[in-house]
Formats: sequence, structure tokens, C-alpha cells
Amino acid sequence: MTFFQAIIVLVIILCVNLLINRIATVALTFTGMSREMARFQSRSAFCTVGFTTNEAESVVNHPVRRRIIMLLMLAGNAGFVGIIVTAVNSFGGDSTMPSFAKMLMLVGVLGALWAIGSSKWIDDKLFRLISWTLKRVSNLEAYDYHALLHLQEGYYITTIEVNDEDWLVGRSLAQLRLADVGVTILGIKRANGAFLGAPVGGASIRDGDTLIVYGVRESIERLDRQRGDVDGWEKHQQVVAAKQDHAQTTEFSETALSIFELTVKRDSWIVGRTLQDLRLNNKGVAVFGVEHQDGTSVTKMPDTYVAQAGDRLFCYGDHDRMQALKTAQDMMSYQAAIKKCCAKERKLGVATQGYSG
Repeated sequence: MTFFQAIIVLVIILCVNLLINRIATVALTFTGMSREMARFQSRSAFCTVGFTTNEAESVVNHPVRRRIIMLLMLAGNAGFVGIIVTAVNSFGGDSTMPSFAKMLMLVGVLGALWAIGSSKWIDDKLFRLISWTLKRVSNLEAYDYHALLHLQEGYYITTIEVNDEDWLVGRSLAQLRLADVGVTILGIKRANGAFLGAPVGGASIRDGDTLIVYGVRESIERLDRQRGDVDGWEKHQQVVAAKQDHAQTTEFSETALSIFELTVKRDSWIVGRTLQDLRLNNKGVAVFGVEHQDGTSVTKMPDTYVAQAGDRLFCYGDHDRMQALKTAQDMMSYQAAIKKCCAKERKLGVATQGYSG
């Protein structure tokens, strides 16, 4: 085999290996894994490198994922053997080209393939093409739960282990009304091993329970932080009552889709702004409660209330507006983001009370 023939064979083997890795990544996302996790697991399996992580355990415990990984490991072993044999033959051919020139050409070919393989644009195009193909030739469940649950946009799934001192213990989900503060209970694992999936309002929290919760990250963190406080139950009731009262008495009643908390930093543009400024004539975010640095809470503030550094604002509204408030650098960028939200709603024909205009 001549040097150029060996280079062509090497390029073909590497392209096939990259394609196999991409196909395995898409197949893993079809089983519910996030794209980043699927990419990591497929590469580690293809390179026959194991990592003892929770994600790896989720692969082993899933029959379809386990089958994909097994095939990927076999393909990886065959691929690496082919690469090594071809690379060795490329230097042992009958070409008159000097070894240094061969090395430069080999490095150039590998560098070009690496650039192509790491291109996000090419990766996105291949991902869509492979997804389209697999949907038609396979029966894999095509759901990426990471994207479906919007975990990359501030939402969160985690577990909370309940202790006897927590004010959650002894109360039903209907009494707790955690959904009113942006926390949804997806399941309850009892201390004896029993599991309640999608529990209804009559389910009670017991000592030793493990709660599987989903919601806005800040709300979950606040619940976890205050569930052991002596006055935590009273504070929780105040926030729930304030949110309900605010939703019933303002034009934001139909836009209370999500709840989140925002801590006002000392250098934030929000410092010195009134609540009316944040509402932007009923087009922005509604604030229904404030918790000060000293722990005191105010749940019925006038629109003239001025935000102070260290305040924790309890807000609600649609997700796009809350992201605008979180990411804005100043009042102008916040107003511009809200205008985009309104324009998007007009384009989609969304008739949202309080957000028209």
C-alpha cells in the first residue's frame, strides 16, 4: 500500500468513526439523555474509557442505552485497530516522499478532520440529519427530557431529603401548596422504599421521605434553605397568600405562569428602581413580595416601593419576561427585551391580559 493510498484509507476510517459516534449520540438522546451527556457517554464508550458517575449508572440500568454503548465499544475497538494499522503502513510504503513530509501531511489531515469534527455548525447539521433518519428507521423513543423540561433555562430537578425537624413533615401537598411558590413534587420516595409517582394533594410528607422536585432553581433553593427554620412555615404561608392576593387583584392574574426569586445585588441596576418601573405599565414582571437582608418580609408593597441592595424579590410572570429581568444590564436593555416579548406575542396572536400594547 502506497502512502497516499494509506492516507485515503485512514481518512475513510476516521470519518466512519466520527459518523458512528454522532449516530450513537443522537440515539442516546432519543432515550431521554441530554445532548451534552449523550455526547460525553458516547465518546467515553467509543474510546473504551469508563467513568463511575451517576450518568454512567443510568446508561447501564437502561436496556436500550446499554445496547447502544455495547455496540459503540465494539466499533471503537475495531476503529482504533484500523487507525493504528493504517498509520503504520503509511510510513512503510514504497513512496519516495521523505518521512518528515509524510509526518507533516499526516498531521495536516488529522488537523483538518479534527476541525471538521469540532465544528458546531457541522455538528448541528449532522444531528438533525441523523435524527431525521433514525426517526424513520428505528423505534427509539425520541424525547430529550433535558430540553423538554427546559433545565438549561433556570429550571431544575433535584431531590430533597426530609427530616423530622422540617415544617414539611405532617402536612399534605394540598396544605403546603408548593406549586404556588414555583416548586412541583414529581414523586415521593418513602423511608421504607415505597414510591409515590405524581402524588396528589392528599399525599402527606413524612419523616425520612425523599422528595423529587422540579421548578425554578431559586424557589427550590429557598425551600431547601428554609424548610428547617422555626418560622419557615409562617413565611411560606405569607408568600403563598401574597401571591394569590396579588394575582387576584392585578392585571397579571392570567400571566402567573412561573414564580422566581431575584436577589438584588449592590451593583445591580435594579437598586433604586420602584416596583412600577419593573412592571413597565403592566408589560413587565410582577413583584408580590420582598424579603430583606435581616430576614423580615413585606408582602403588600405599593408600586412606589424602591428596591434596595440585598432585597430578595418574589416575582411572577411568563418565562421570557423573567429571563429579561435576570439578564438585563440596565433599564434600557430591560425595556428592549420586554418590547421583544410583546412583539413576539402579537406575532403569535397571544391575547395575554396586562401584556397587550
